[in-house]
Amino acid sequence: MRGIFIWDGGAISPFNAWLIMRGMATLPIRMQAHQENAFKLAAFLENHPRVIRVLYPGLPSHPQHEMAKHQMQNFSGMISFVTDQPHQDAARMMKALQVIHYAVSLGHHRSLIYLMETGDLIDSSYRLEGQELAKFKAVAGDGLFRFSVGLEDADDLIADLEHVLG
Repeated sequence: MRGIFIWDGGAISPFNAWLIMRGMATLPIRMQAHQENAFKLAAFLENHPRVIRVLYPGLPSHPQHEMAKHQMQNFSGMISFVTDQPHQDAARMMKALQVIHYAVSLGHHRSLIYLMETGDLIDSSYRLEGQELAKFKAVAGDGLFRFSVGLEDADDLIADLEHVLG
């Protein structure tokens, strides 16, 4: 079997490898922009009257903020938050958001938001019971929004959320 090579795993194409390597040059700048935008959005959400809770490690109100300061150099662009009417807000977001995209994915250069319903998470992923379930529901309510903050102008993102949340 001379000259035969069998590869038993995935391999990316040379073009995709080149794109990844090319993107690495600007990764620190992009991550800084994600964090700056996320911090502004988290502060806005934390002060919004319809938002019950914001979970972002860059905020002093986050339960593990001090630990995050020691462990992280960048607090990232990921925010979770709970509103007083998550299902109605999600329906409005699907129809009315103009800058932010209502989508499941994350880690994109565009801002993406999605409601993760508590019941769905319990049934599919977490399978919590008793005291653990009660603790989770105390934090997440009926559901929490997962918000992957992109590179758009932070004021445009705030205006988009303000339009939906009122």
